[in-house]
Amino acid sequence: MKERSLNRQLMTVGWHAGRSVRGGGLRFVALVCAAATLTLAMTALILSAAAYDGREQRSAARNPIIHDSAPSQPGVALWQPSFDKIGQEQYSVVYIEPLAAGAPLPPGLRAWPRPGQSVLSPALAERGGSHGILTRYGQASGRISEPGLADPDELLAYVRPADDRFIDREKAFVINGYGEPGVMFGNSLNVESLKVLATTVLGLLVLPALGLTVIAVRMGAEARRRRTVLLDALGASWSARSLVNFGETLLPAFVGTVLGVAPALWASHNQVTLPLTGYTMSSADVTRSASSWLIGALAAFMVVVLTASVLHRAQRGGGTRLQAARGRLPRWWPTVFPFAVLFTVQGPELLSNGNTFLFLLIYSTGVALTMATLPSVIGLLIAVIGRALSWIGRRAGLSGTLVAGRWMAGDPGITVRLVAGLVIAIGLVGQVQLHSSRLSSEYAAARASAERIGDTIYTLTQPKLSDRTRAFLAGLPSGVQAYSMTGHTDSQNHTTFSIQATCTALEAINRSCSHPTPFGATDADARLSELARWFSGGADISLRVGPVDSSPATSGGGYLVLLDTDGKPLPVDQMRQAAYTRLSPTPNAEIPGGSWLIGTETRAGRGAWVALFGVAGIAAMALALSLNSLAEFQRFSRSVAPIGVLTGRRRIFLATAAWTLLLPVLLAAGLGLLTNGWLATPLTNPIVGASLSTSVLATLAITLVVVAFVVWGVGSISAIRTTDRWKPEAD
Repeated sequence: MKERSLNRQLMTVGWHAGRSVRGGGLRFVALVCAAATLTLAMTALILSAAAYDGREQRSAARNPIIHDSAPSQPGVALWQPSFDKIGQEQYSVVYIEPLAAGAPLPPGLRAWPRPGQSVLSPALAERGGSHGILTRYGQASGRISEPGLADPDELLAYVRPADDRFIDREKAFVINGYGEPGVMFGNSLNVESLKVLATTVLGLLVLPALGLTVIAVRMGAEARRRRTVLLDALGASWSARSLVNFGETLLPAFVGTVLGVAPALWASHNQVTLPLTGYTMSSADVTRSASSWLIGALAAFMVVVLTASVLHRAQRGGGTRLQAARGRLPRWWPTVFPFAVLFTVQGPELLSNGNTFLFLLIYSTGVALTMATLPSVIGLLIAVIGRALSWIGRRAGLSGTLVAGRWMAGDPGITVRLVAGLVIAIGLVGQVQLHSSRLSSEYAAARASAERIGDTIYTLTQPKLSDRTRAFLAGLPSGVQAYSMTGHTDSQNHTTFSIQATCTALEAINRSCSHPTPFGATDADARLSELARWFSGGADISLRVGPVDSSPATSGGGYLVLLDTDGKPLPVDQMRQAAYTRLSPTPNAEIPGGSWLIGTETRAGRGAWVALFGVAGIAAMALALSLNSLAEFQRFSRSVAPIGVLTGRRRIFLATAAWTLLLPVLLAAGLGLLTNGWLATPLTNPIVGASLSTSVLATLAITLVVVAFVVWGVGSISAIRTTDRWKPEAD
């Protein structure tokens, strides 16, 4: 009982001591923020795994069991997968036809759609309403419920054609039911692996959260050093000192953990759409993994309190306070920065000699050197600005400017510590975003092609049945010309293409009906040149007069090419509706090179996840470094509190905090983003194919500006309150 009473008393000492020392309130806030951020990071990591697991389970539950894999079982339905697009976002369309009465329904469907009807996912019905989705595949008769969707916001359609002969028997599957493991269709085909997402969360969110934790527990170390030395002198053991530290950290760590786990608790009862990505979390996945993320929250809580105990142990030759390196910065170090930028921008292409690995190695070396030297440049600028402010404050009689200028000029190392982490974080997020947006030459060419021609030309796979082609052409609006393009592959696997069309269609592309000249990649009509570039490799495509609905050649494929007579964009929505209801279940309607654009959309989605976690990580890093600077500023404001008391001017601290807290963060943000733009140059050339995300940069800038002004306000208020409480001490 005595031992329990002593342990309780030691924890009570820590509980009260943490809020009675100078700077205790600021450290309390820092610990709350650290525990909340670390809990949120752990929860994000666990929920990422839960989302992938849930997606895998739901995908397996709806996958068809192919009859050929179990021929002894009776076939229950015809099943044919296809794809369609909204803009450049691809999604699955499944044509399905029951073969027997009482055939089992695909998961998520309440009843079989009638012939000529479709069942859509809620997200597809909502987002595709303006594109005619509700009637594109037949009249929409219902919605797919969540158990039949890999994710709540998945785009998916089940279609039962008006005529069961519309399904291609050669390409369709006879199925026995559902429940085949793996991924066969849906958005799971285009998502990144869990390993990639987990690495992103670890690097951009978990590590900054750990950095914030270390900084938070080290704040106000001077008072705890004295307390630790006193306890050590009194003979307190390591466990006794740890109990005091535990009691001091217990309340803020608990409050932060509760705040950090609150989003998961909310998401377990509501569908939550994540910002920037547009991804909607499944509340069922969150609920199913509740035990895991609650354990993760407990682990985050223990990390905070244990870190506070480990980092505040008694030391003989000193204390536990994180000392600032005083003294001047090396004079030569900032001069390396411009050469590092030049080396990064120009060196990889000049020195790599076309070797991709060497290119990236040289580039990465230059980026690391640039990011290492940029904080010293900012520190040098701060020292120069400090001297200028001292001169201005002295000449103009501005006491706040004078005090801030002398502090900045006298100890720029504090500023370097503040901005170094921000600069590195900005550089890390910028580099991850750039590398995640890299496209191959085909991707880049497809994107450039789409920018040149837009929706002015489309190709579709032409079916063998001519009546299908006639029915499709009859459903097209006036002004749209159709051409039949066929390929022939010779014995050497070389494919040549030719186009057959009516005289009216040939005249629409400025070709003579009697002697139509071929066209290639250099044709004056951009639509024709892109068609030749993507299908014949730039070689000429011959033209001839003939009916468009004739059966296409089989060796090299057959296509329908659609153009507007006046060169205007095609009515894509009407064209797709005619294709999916009259032409075939798999029309593959797209612009030339359009299949490559799907990859660009996947990369864009990856960049959104980088932005989400990168912004959260940078916010954590900015908060950590800003709180550390606030602690330094609070200590500094106590030393200059007599000025405010004697002059009666509390606004002096508004100016002082603006110069010492607000300016460095804004300067770091501006130079960090500007430098990131410079460093992006080698990766954004057409050969590498990366692209800068303006949304990511804008979000980073807004986040840092908000943090800077919040820190300025808190620092000013804290300094004013310190002045109000100041009393002369007989030191």
